[in-house]
This record gives sequence, structure tokens and C-alpha cells, in this order.
Amino acid sequence: MFSSKLEDIFSLKNLKKSYSLISKNTIGLDEVSISFFEKDLQENLEDLISDIQNHTFSPEPLKRIYIPKETNAELRPIGLGSLKDKLVQKTIALSLGAYFEGIFSDKSYGYRTHKSTYDAIRRVKNYIKTSHIWVYSIDIDMFFDTIPHDRLLRLLDTHIQDKRIIELIALFVHNGSFEQYKYLQHAQGVHQGDPLSPLLANIYLHQLDLFLETSHIPFVRFADDVVIFAKNRDTIDAYMSSIHTHIQSLQLLLNGAKSKKSHIIKEGFSFLGITFKNQTLSIEKQKFAQIQQKLQYTINSTYPFSDMIEALNQQLGGLKQYYFKLLDENHPQFMLIQDTLLLSLANRVTKERKRGSITTKKAFMQLLDEINYPQYMKKTHKQDFIKRIIARGYEAYLSQKTYKKSYQKIEKKKKSYTKRYATSSVLYVSEIGTFLGVAKNSIVLKQKGKTILKMPNTQCERIIIASRSVSLSVALVQVCANLGIAIDFIDPHAKTPPYASIYGHKNAYAKMTIKQLQILNTPMQMKIAKAFIKGKVKNQINYLKYLDKYHKQLQEPIKSMEHKLHHMLLHANTPSELMGYEGQCASTYWYALSTILEDKVDFSHRVTQGAKDVVNASLNYGYAILYSRIQYHAVKAGLSVHISFLHALDDTKPTLVFDLIEEFRAFVVDRVVISMFNQLEPIKLDKEGKLTPKSRQRITQKVLEKLGSYTKHKRTSKKIDTIISQQTFMLARAIKGLTRYKPFIGKY
Repeated sequence: MFSSKLEDIFSLKNLKKSYSLISKNTIGLDEVSISFFEKDLQENLEDLISDIQNHTFSPEPLKRIYIPKETNAELRPIGLGSLKDKLVQKTIALSLGAYFEGIFSDKSYGYRTHKSTYDAIRRVKNYIKTSHIWVYSIDIDMFFDTIPHDRLLRLLDTHIQDKRIIELIALFVHNGSFEQYKYLQHAQGVHQGDPLSPLLANIYLHQLDLFLETSHIPFVRFADDVVIFAKNRDTIDAYMSSIHTHIQSLQLLLNGAKSKKSHIIKEGFSFLGITFKNQTLSIEKQKFAQIQQKLQYTINSTYPFSDMIEALNQQLGGLKQYYFKLLDENHPQFMLIQDTLLLSLANRVTKERKRGSITTKKAFMQLLDEINYPQYMKKTHKQDFIKRIIARGYEAYLSQKTYKKSYQKIEKKKKSYTKRYATSSVLYVSEIGTFLGVAKNSIVLKQKGKTILKMPNTQCERIIIASRSVSLSVALVQVCANLGIAIDFIDPHAKTPPYASIYGHKNAYAKMTIKQLQILNTPMQMKIAKAFIKGKVKNQINYLKYLDKYHKQLQEPIKSMEHKLHHMLLHANTPSELMGYEGQCASTYWYALSTILEDKVDFSHRVTQGAKDVVNASLNYGYAILYSRIQYHAVKAGLSVHISFLHALDDTKPTLVFDLIEEFRAFVVDRVVISMFNQLEPIKLDKEGKLTPKSRQRITQKVLEKLGSYTKHKRTSKKIDTIISQQTFMLARAIKGLTRYKPFIGKY
């Protein structure tokens, strides 16, 4: 029995040791940070000891967040505790852990001192070598969340002499959590994320280990992943029956879909990310794909080359400690890892050489030599491999350099036609007294009964009406509805968004409306809302970086916005908190742009409604054109434009369009408008402080040209209007749970 008393556990020495081991990168609901706690570390530790010994200690409620599971798109709930609570739990875990290590089964490997996943896999291999060819893989359904509190505490009571220690553990076990200001009771289970939870889970499942050992059933357990072995089918069936009964007696449930019987030669099985079939081991397909993707992501990241190598070495070091130790050097997956490294690093060499950040093969050789390559690579093999990386990288660089002039000529011609088509496919109507109708297969514009323009139906993609004195025929509306041509009505005085749009009914889906409503007030809403703001702020930062190449005065606002963005991604938990961070970033962004324009035009800050200065009026008018295009694509994707995830719902406004426009504002409109003023284009206001008709037409032309232009996106050249369409369809798929919504980040 564990005979140490509460006073023995909570000594200053033990607390200091625990403090050196706990994770300090999260902040609990009490918002006490590591820097604040360390200011008076000795005093804080002594106060903590006093509170525990005087029974006045009480843990803070946890802050519940959700993180993606590695193996699928599901979200795992995690409880973030306060710094002092983690410290107390770690101290208990260290003391009790030493005692329970002497009791636990040697076939249990998860969260154990001097035991690892590698050791568990070796134990499995030994069973297979001794003809244990039948396997039963056990998956306990939501194990951590379903451990019964009463039974867990009674178990502790049989092992721990000082009942005050159990009372302290009970506080953490029963402790509830807050999720978006709503308190959640904790009636069963242990909190994933608590330092004490892994030990408590092992203590509870030790009952299963004892049953298996006394029943002489061969097994290996890693936390709640358990595999049972037998030499024939009848034996494994008998084991399965008795195990089902025992797990029920522990008040746990088996996951029938994931618990299954396998033959090692016929089907094989997977355990801890490794697939066993016959005598062959391989990394699970899904896990292997993740490994390759993470390597590619790190190598292709925006880190400087030396920082990229440091991050890559951390990944390769982890692989060498587990996966690489289990596979022999001739394994096909080793060769695929090698190919991934070769191609990705060669591509990075090409980029660095093109950028001019590294200019010699010798410099590349020295840097690439620092990579922690797989252990089977001997020195000569490693040097040859590095030479192949550099050779392939330089080959791609030189070929790009040789044909660059040809590409530039083609791109120049492509841009000229793109601009022409971007405006020729859009009818912009602003003249008073214009009539729009149809004649045969064309859309016709008339003034005073005289035809001034004919456009084939198949050529027209959009009609923008920017006048209050334009009339339409019913026949025109019918043709546009049938062909999917949007008719957008924009206030000539730059009020955003468009006050009306006409579409057909082909894209209105009731099921999508229901799905959008179901997402509200769930973690999925926050993930989507965060993506919108991340896209907006990243594009604003990238635009400032682009401007800073020429103006050399924007480093401070760029750093400030990057810091705020990082803080937002870590700490914002509600849409209103997101909007707070967005407002801070926007203030910095518009101040930075005002410094760029200060010698050319009077512009000090952003004004949305009732703007009387030419810059804000131009921005508002440009946003109106962009609003209507985004709304068109949202409707086409089947989205309900009145159900938003970031902006507050408003029955009178298409608030989802307000969400979607965020990531495109800077890339499409801000860049166009600011460029026009930088180039001193004649954008003017009339006597009433409103944009002149010529100014409105000029802005419209430039924004349409931008929407019709091409940019690099996901390694291919795409029209910006096409990207907007793809983003709306991606959002629709994310709402259906088929993918994750990723914001558009433009290349400037």
C-alpha cells in the first residue's frame, strides 16, 4: 500500500521538480501565465502547499477546447487546466506513479516509465514468432470519457493509506469545464489533457490486465489499445467471450465497429500505427500518408533554410526513434520516404536559388549535410543523396531561367486578353434612362428607343446596374435566371453591399440551410470563423509586405499584425473575440496604408458608411462589386447567405457574404484601389462628396479586371473569380463534414 502522507508528497522540493516537468505553454481560465507565476515562484509554491494542507485548495474549472484526431476528421475534447492545477496533478502523478510501477503488468506499455511504443511492438512481434496467429484487437468506446468515478476512487482507496490524497484526486476527477461560457458538469471519465489522467487510466485498466493474466490470456496493452493473441480460432473465440463479459463488469463498452478478430496471414491487423501481416511490418497507410505530408509541409514551409532543417530534423528524429527502428532498410516505405525527401528538398533548393538567398552548391552541400537522415544511410550514401538533391534542384532552376523570357511573353499576352474578357463578359449599366431587354439570343441595351449595344447571351456572365433609372424586361430576367447570369444592383453612391440581386431558384437547398444552422454554437463554427479572419489578416499582412519592398517603412505594423494573428489563433474562443482581434489588426493595417498614401491623397482612417473622402468612397464601391460576385458564387454553391458563422445573424442582410468576403478584401479591392491612388489615377468626388460617374466606371473596370486575372493558387494558375467559386464550394463541403475549410491566401 502507498503509505506516504499528503505532507510527504507536497514538499517544496517535489513541487519544484514537478514545475520543471509540466507543460507551461497553455493558460487556464484564471489566465495566470508562466511569466506571472515565476515572478514570485517560491512564495506561490509555499502558498500552494499551505492551501493543500489546510484543505482550502480548489482547482479552477477547465477550459474545454477541441483538437483534430490524427487518424480522422473527428475532434477530440481537451481540458486546459490552470498552471497551479497542472503542478499539483504532476506532483501527485510522480509520487503515485513510482508506487504503481511496481504493481502494473509488464504487458502494459502506455504512459509507463522506461516503456515505449517500440517496446510494445517488439512484444507483439515475439507473440507472432511463437505461432500466435489469431489476434483480437480491442477498442474501448470513449474510454477516457467513460471511466466511472465511484469505482475509480474505490480502487484508489484500496491502495492509498492517506485518504486526504484521494480527496484531492477526487477534486480533479469531479472538476467541470467551461465551453464558450457554458459550464459542463463532469459526471464520468477523466479529463484528457490533465497530467494525472494517464496514470488514473492505467490504474483503472489494471483490473483488465489482472483478469487477462490470471486467465493466462496472452496480450499487449498500450493505454486503451489492447491486442489479444491465440494459436487457433477456437481459443481466440473463447477469449473474446470472456473478455466481453469482463469489460462489461468494469462498466465500460466495446466499440464493436473497431474491435475485430484477425488472422495474421490472411487479414493482418494494425496496432500503434503499425500494420502486421504474416512476418512483415509496415506503417499504416493513413499514418504513412500523414508522415509524407508533414515532411513535405515542413520542407516547403516559409521558414528560412536553416530553420527548416531544424524543424525537419525534429520530425526525422521522432521517426528514427520509432518507425525507422521497426522497418528494415530495404522496406518499400523507406524508399518512398527517401523519394519524398529527395523531391521536396530539390524543389526547396530550386526556390532558394531562384530567390537568391543561397547561391552556391557548396553552401547547399553544407546545409543539407546537417539533416538527420535515416540511420541506414551510410556516409557515402548520404553524400551521394545530397548531390542528387542539389543536381535535381539546379536542373529545375536552370530550365526555369532559360525559358523565363518565353514565359514572360506568353504571360503578357495572356494578361491583355484576360483584362479584355474580364470586362467584355460583364454589362455595367449606369446611364439614366437605359432599357435592358432581349432580342433573339442577345441581351440588348437601348437608350431613347435606340439600340446602343448587343451582347450574346453566352458571352454575358454578369449584369451590374449602378443607376436608379434603368428598366428591365421580364424576358431578360427569365433568360438570366435560366442561364445563371447574376443581375446585381449597386447604389451609385458607394453604399455596400449591393442592395439587391436577381438569381434563379436552381441553387437554393433546404438541406444546406439545416446543416448551416446545426453548426452554430459548435466547435465547427469557431473553426470556420477563425479561418475567415486568418485569411483576411494573412492577406493584409502579405499586401503590406508587398508594399514594403518599395516603401521600406512597414516592418513595425507587419510585426504587430503577425503577433496579434498568432495570439488570436491561440486564444480566441468565440466569434466576438475573433472580431476583437480583427479590429486591432484592421486598425494597424489601415494606419500602415495611410502612411503609404499620405503624400498623394488625404486618407487617415477607414470609414464604411457615409464616407466623404475619395479613398474610402472608392474602397466601398469596390467592395460592393466584390460583395455581389461572392454572393453569386455562394448561392451557386447552395449556401444559405443569411446564416453566417463569424458575423451576427441578421434576417435583412446576407451575413454569410460578409464572412466570405473577408479573405478577399485586401487581395482584390484594397490592392486595386491603393494602386490607383499610388499611380495618381483621376478618381474624384463631385460637389456632393460622391464618386463621379467616370470614377465609378473606372473602379468597376479595374475590379472586374482583377477578378478576371490569374494568380498562383495551390501550385496552379487560376482566375481569381474561379478561386472565389472554389472557396464557396469548399465551405459547402466543410459544412457537410466532407473536408476542412482552408482560407485563401493570395500570392502578391
